Amino acid sequence: MSLLILDKLKKHFGAQEVLSGAELRIDPGEKVGLVGRNGGGKTTLLRLIEGVDTPDWGTVRLRKGCDLGYVPQRPEFAAGLTVRAHVESGLDHLREMLARYESLGVAMGDADGAELDKLLADHASLGERIEALGGWELERRVETVLSGIGLPEEFWEREARTLSGGEKSRTALARALAAGHDLLLLDEPTNHLDLEGIEWIEEYIKNLPGAVLVVSHDRRLLDNAVDAIVELGRGKLTRYPGNYSNYVRLQEEQYESAQRAYEQQQEFIRKEQAFIKKHMGSQRTAEAKGRQKKLSNVERLEQPFHDVRKPNIRPPEASRGGELVFRTENLAAGYDDNLLFEGVELRVGRGHRIGIVGKNGAGKSTLLKILAGRRSPQRGKVEYGHAASCGYYDQEMADLKAETPFAEIRRMRPGMSDLEIRSHLALFLFRGDDEIEKPITTLSGGERARLALAKLVLETPSWLAMDEPTNHLDLAGRTALEEMLSGYQGALMCISHDRAFLDDLCNFIFEVDDGAVRIYDGNYSAWRAAKLGEAADAQAAKERAAAQRKQQERQRREAEEKKQAAQQAKSGGNKQKPKNPYKFKQLEDRIMALEEEIGALNDSLTKEEVYTDAGKMRDAQFRIAELEKELEEANAEWEAWLT
Repeated sequence: MSLLILDKLKKHFGAQEVLSGAELRIDPGEKVGLVGRNGGGKTTLLRLIEGVDTPDWGTVRLRKGCDLGYVPQRPEFAAGLTVRAHVESGLDHLREMLARYESLGVAMGDADGAELDKLLADHASLGERIEALGGWELERRVETVLSGIGLPEEFWEREARTLSGGEKSRTALARALAAGHDLLLLDEPTNHLDLEGIEWIEEYIKNLPGAVLVVSHDRRLLDNAVDAIVELGRGKLTRYPGNYSNYVRLQEEQYESAQRAYEQQQEFIRKEQAFIKKHMGSQRTAEAKGRQKKLSNVERLEQPFHDVRKPNIRPPEASRGGELVFRTENLAAGYDDNLLFEGVELRVGRGHRIGIVGKNGAGKSTLLKILAGRRSPQRGKVEYGHAASCGYYDQEMADLKAETPFAEIRRMRPGMSDLEIRSHLALFLFRGDDEIEKPITTLSGGERARLALAKLVLETPSWLAMDEPTNHLDLAGRTALEEMLSGYQGALMCISHDRAFLDDLCNFIFEVDDGAVRIYDGNYSAWRAAKLGEAADAQAAKERAAAQRKQQERQRREAEEKKQAAQQAKSGGNKQKPKNPYKFKQLEDRIMALEEEIGALNDSLTKEEVYTDAGKMRDAQFRIAELEKELEEANAEWEAWLT
């Protein structure tokens, strides 16, 4: 039975019809991605499902007893409530289920007959429900989610309402993820997360036992974590099987097929009408009347809708500077006495296209601002090449200072005519007086991003520095931006959490981490593979060192035992022997086998087929942890034999 059924939903805001007969079903365990243009009604749809809003027409039906989870856009926290306590409060319903499950088990011990049969059925049904919600792993869920989502242990006991906006959003998201729900609604869950957190939440969503309806502009997440894509367009919901890449392909194929059918029918109608007009009143009048009757009964196909609206972002003309864009010498920066990075030595040339990655707070934006000349370093310097000029895209969009989009372009280019300004803004989907004269303070995040890009392309920089340019852009906008940047001839440096964006555009990755900037050849996927390889190498080296230390310690103990035995024999004493030498040999063989298996697993972590497969990587690491525990117990038993 479906968890959720939307039947003929309609919703208006004033004269605008946001939903027009929208229909959808979601079954248990399904992972569904919801896509559509910014402002197209995706958040409205989630609010209707949550019950925050009501439809003008139609029904929202949740299965009886369905546990619905969602993340509020502006979470609120009670005074004194810690981050950990807030996340744990989401588990109360699971704790109640577990307590009920235990009480049913106790009651079955004193029951028989029909009463026992009922208790058994209730016990089994409740067990299945706990399983579906992931309730058996309750104890470790909170810490796992908090760490994975980018809230380290020092945050857990902080008062939740004192956190920053991004930290509050992550706390609310952590509560929803940890709680376990039959159906979880997520609206842009990757906002405020760094790349590590995005990859973690992607894997977590994929493995959640419950169903998920997620609104996201992260193409990689929609490729890796969902079973189906639902497109919201013109007030209707259209479902496509498979991931985002499959949706793009199917959508294009369906449009082309529908367009061919429409054109063929239009051609048929045109020819029939021409025949009827020509032969009506002639010797073939009867045939013309017959064709006219048949034509009147033809069900006319609607011309298929294909939303091709996207910003038409033409790449800015790159001024011709020297081959060297800039180089840095012993660069260091931070806040007060807290250095984010130091000793940074970089050299960027004309053809370099660089993605800057790192954890939140590592110093990515600080580095980019220094390189773009928007901030001074605390130590070191940046030397620019001949005629180097930077076009800077600020994620805060603080450069938007005029009252309206039209006035902002006029302020930047006073020599442009009114028609030229209107034509330029139209390329970025600002059309008509209502949009070009709209106060900038009332623009949405996506509209502000498009206006900032409209300004950027009027410049002629020799290189671009872009801080989170894909934020607030919908999928069509991101595609248009990628097309523009792929045609730009100058150097490019960009901070982004969009993995597909970094893969498609970059040939170098600069990682800001642990007070340094490390350089990697290749795009995001190449950097990720290198990082996994480094992690596997470090883990393998750690395990080899630990195994070597244990081996040395065992050899030292054996040598000491032999020395003591020799001294006892020389003095006539009796050597104390193990009670069961065969069992002692078995124990030593077991220790050696465990060490060999751990070594083999660590070696496997360095192989591409393992470190590029998150599932294989995780299974190997879990197995290593199990074997290490067994080895620790075996070594303790071995040492007990010798004492």
